Amino acid sequence: MRNRWIAIFSSLAAGLLSARVASWAADKPASTAAPAVRYDGHVGQDAYDWKHWSAFWAFQPVRRPAVPPIAPDGNTVKSSSSSPRNEVDAFVVDRLRSKGLTLAPEADKLTLLRRVTFDLIGLPPSPEEVRAFLADRSGDAYEKVIERLLASPHYGERWGRHWLDVARYTPGRVSFPAIKHTAGDSHYRDYVVRAFNNDKPYDRFITEQLAGDLLTPPADRQAHIDQIVAPAFLSIGSWFEMETDPNRLRLEMVDEMINTTTRAFMGISVACARCHDHKFDPIPIQDYYALGGIFRSTRVVGEFSDNWRDGRTRQLRPLALPDQVSANDALRKAIERLEGERWSLLEQRHRQKLADWKAVEPAYRDAANIVLDKSKPLVFHHEAEDFDGQDNLRIAQLQRDGKGVEVIETQTATAQWVKYKVEVAEAAKYRLEVLHSTDDRTPIDVVVNGESARNDALAVPTGGAGLAYQRWDVAATIDLHAGLNFLRLMAKGGNFPRIDRLRYVKIDPAIEAGIQSVAKEQKLVARLLEQFVYWPSEPWPTTAGIEAYLDDKDVAAIAAIDRQVVERSGQIKPYPLAVAVTDQPSPVDLPVYLRGQTYRESAYLVPRGVPRFLDHALPRPEIAAGQSGRLELAHWLTDPRHPLTSRVMVNRIWAWHFGKGLVDSPSDFGSRGSTPTHPELLDWLAATFMEKGWSIKQMHRLILLSATYRQSSQSQATDQVDPDNKLLSHFPRRRLEAEALYDTMLASINTLVRQPSGQPLEFAKSSNRAMYTLTTSRSPPGLGVDVRKMLTLFDVEMEGQPIGSRPTSATPAQSLFWLNSPLVKYFADRFAERLLKMDKLTDAKRVEMAYSLAIGRPPDKAIAGPLLAFVQQAEADGNTRQEAWSRLCQALYASTEFRYVN
Repeated sequence: MRNRWIAIFSSLAAGLLSARVASWAADKPASTAAPAVRYDGHVGQDAYDWKHWSAFWAFQPVRRPAVPPIAPDGNTVKSSSSSPRNEVDAFVVDRLRSKGLTLAPEADKLTLLRRVTFDLIGLPPSPEEVRAFLADRSGDAYEKVIERLLASPHYGERWGRHWLDVARYTPGRVSFPAIKHTAGDSHYRDYVVRAFNNDKPYDRFITEQLAGDLLTPPADRQAHIDQIVAPAFLSIGSWFEMETDPNRLRLEMVDEMINTTTRAFMGISVACARCHDHKFDPIPIQDYYALGGIFRSTRVVGEFSDNWRDGRTRQLRPLALPDQVSANDALRKAIERLEGERWSLLEQRHRQKLADWKAVEPAYRDAANIVLDKSKPLVFHHEAEDFDGQDNLRIAQLQRDGKGVEVIETQTATAQWVKYKVEVAEAAKYRLEVLHSTDDRTPIDVVVNGESARNDALAVPTGGAGLAYQRWDVAATIDLHAGLNFLRLMAKGGNFPRIDRLRYVKIDPAIEAGIQSVAKEQKLVARLLEQFVYWPSEPWPTTAGIEAYLDDKDVAAIAAIDRQVVERSGQIKPYPLAVAVTDQPSPVDLPVYLRGQTYRESAYLVPRGVPRFLDHALPRPEIAAGQSGRLELAHWLTDPRHPLTSRVMVNRIWAWHFGKGLVDSPSDFGSRGSTPTHPELLDWLAATFMEKGWSIKQMHRLILLSATYRQSSQSQATDQVDPDNKLLSHFPRRRLEAEALYDTMLASINTLVRQPSGQPLEFAKSSNRAMYTLTTSRSPPGLGVDVRKMLTLFDVEMEGQPIGSRPTSATPAQSLFWLNSPLVKYFADRFAERLLKMDKLTDAKRVEMAYSLAIGRPPDKAIAGPLLAFVQQAEADGNTRQEAWSRLCQALYASTEFRYVN
């Protein structure tokens, strides 16, 4: 019986294995070199009931609902609760009334001031602001606080940080191999801060981020720069640098842009339709590739080539008006022309001398051509070449007997170091020259026979990693002994350069063979000059050495040219470069890639366009043949008839005020997302948002002035009726975000400059705030790693993923952080120093000041007494006065009141 079951199972297993192999063979091409499989059928053409989906709540047009009566029977609002103040309260109270609930009483003035100050600028109110608010007995004291905070330059920093989460802006390098971020990323961050401070209309904000470079350039310099910088929204994402298939890498970039754009502005995950029709929302795969064609027609990085390093850098554009760019270009061309005249004069003067000198036919031979195959580790190709007989010159040649230069070892596919065998017949000093290209300032260690010859070679970027940027540079002067030598080139931390050729030039004490820089400048391509004097004070001759041979007339002519070069160089006005995008010269439509695989594509192309699931609400735009479609996409998204754009943004604003949106899934308004708790309020806010010119600050005023926002956070006896406070029967108590916690510690030691309301933000004065710290290296001395740990510990996303709603974790590590982190100890020590310098205060007043600076309000008597006793006991235990007050400051940082807003 046992043998019978074994036979049955063996037969079944063999059948299943055969079926699986057959299925795999049908899916996988026989060879990577084979042509792509063509798929001729339309996918999901009629897969959805469009009429049914047009009735889905989020896809219906936005209509302004009637505001419900607040208290029709005169008894709805209890005397112990907040009185409704505006339309927002009418909708909230209407829902509460249906459950027999009311609004909670209004919070006290100190609580309200701390809440709204953190909410709008991410900082605690200063003691001066607290005293001024308490002293203001006018009926509009709270309204004046809101206006002051909305005019604060710090408002844009706080609310810009919210948007940067959605835009997947990463403060610093990501934690996995990706196309590296550049300093130009910070220009997009600063653009977002300016946009919020200036209350840029949200529809304009969308248009600039998707197609600012396609808009008519304004005359105002800052507005022009904003239009260049804003579309970096599309290109600041993280893409895997190690993807060796350029076609697949392009598709990954397109997918990342689709995912971020549709989630950010529409609250829909269109990217789910990359491999098949969307399983839950009405998005067929063709609509994904229609949208994909728009982004595939957008250039965000450099050009691709067959080399794996090419095209891995983000596109940069100058932040300057067109006339300044043109003027600088004209000056550079003039300088290039003058330099050409200079070297033509030198070449003419030396023509006879050069003819007398014995020219060495180029021996720029390949020593090692480093190539990364699409699916293999690094492969070094080298070949034997004839030796040209020059005793004083050996240029990385491989003799027929196999001697010469040979690559024998590399570390990894990322080529952090490479080792060569070099065999020479004669011991001498040689100059090592390298034909390379790199866009990174990574110095290279040159080690010969175990000893360092130079530790900062090739540290000047050539301008790019592609073939077009190759340049000969002298890596080092090295000593080689007769016979076999070992040469190792090692990268120090960054990217290893692309090295195509090496050459070794023997140096004679009196004769220098070959001049790399002069050969280039004098257009003597592939020529080396013999019989040139080698000056011991210089490793190789310079241009000045050549000019020593000129007569007075030639010297004067060259000096005149040099003066013109210096004059024009001084006229060039430098400008920064920023990450930016442009349209491809020839926009393209994409085929449908089955299962998202580049080798399985349909036989037809999908015209560039937008998803069709909103056709019932507004027409799809027509995209001209010569346009990418980004501008048309932006206009479609900002059309007032679009059902999602305004709803999604007002929901985000609500969530950033209350910790949770009216729709609890702010980046997913589809069928898998949450349904709104207050659908009429959501639509009323969306309609009002558009009617008020898409003004975000107007939305703040509506929400912040409502009784709903001004409620106490003390819960009523409603745990069974509304345990999650979805009906907003009280204000939700929230923990501060990582940046606000860090900035509050920074403010407590008086190193954060409070900039006055109504003035433009001076970024330099805010550079030590958390949102800038990682990108400007302005962490406290020696604590940069600890700052990063803190931000990560308190839920800051560091891997470049779009975040619709930050999680609020609660872990033991967070509690231990306040007790053990050197970062907290640093701030506590500086805070104590600040307090002890207030020598006119008694210890009791000093405790009150410490509490006010850290928490944002003065302490109650029940709190001040124990805090003073804590300090006195610490001193009695033998701690110094500085140590005792530092412990108090650290205890304040660790307190619940410091970390939470009521």
